[in-house]
Amino acid sequence: MKKILQLAIGLLISVSALQAHSDAFKPQFVDTLVAPYLSVQKALAGDDLKSAQVGAKAFLKAMEKAPHEGEAHEEAADLRAPAKTLSGATDIKVARTAFLDVSRQMTSLIQHVGVTTDTPLYTAFCPMAFNNKGGQWIQGDKKVANPYYGSMMLRCGSVKEQIAGKKDHSGHGGKAMPEDHSGHAH
Repeated sequence: MKKILQLAIGLLISVSALQAHSDAFKPQFVDTLVAPYLSVQKALAGDDLKSAQVGAKAFLKAMEKAPHEGEAHEEAADLRAPAKTLSGATDIKVARTAFLDVSRQMTSLIQHVGVTTDTPLYTAFCPMAFNNKGGQWIQGDKKVANPYYGSMMLRCGSVKEQIAGKKDHSGHGGKAMPEDHSGHAH
């Protein structure tokens, strides 16, 4: 029964990530969010709360230019709220939980609105994060840098797919090859 419940929750999260976004969002705006988002991801992977807060504040600054027409206003608020929590977090666990929410929103935004740059962006997933509920994030390369565990289990997880940028033509249909993490302990 627990497995069924976990599967149902995972499915709901996946479906919510597939939501369409307001036409008011444009790839050029999404571009402005990527660098601060990635700086937060790297900071949390490095157990650096202060730098994660700085990145979250830069993300919030970029969000000031978010569209506000119609449903875009609510979508912008959905992105802003966890980033604000992250920017003021005094505990890295709180920051990591807020980052999970930002990651869900950013993944959906990038997949449905897109970006204008050729810089590759990948989704990665750690099944052990958040009491084995799992946690997904975006990173700029294929080498897993887990923001939910940091140095405790930096390489825990795998790259799932490339969601933006110049496609990897290594014969994997645009899907990034999962990295081998069999040598690390959990």
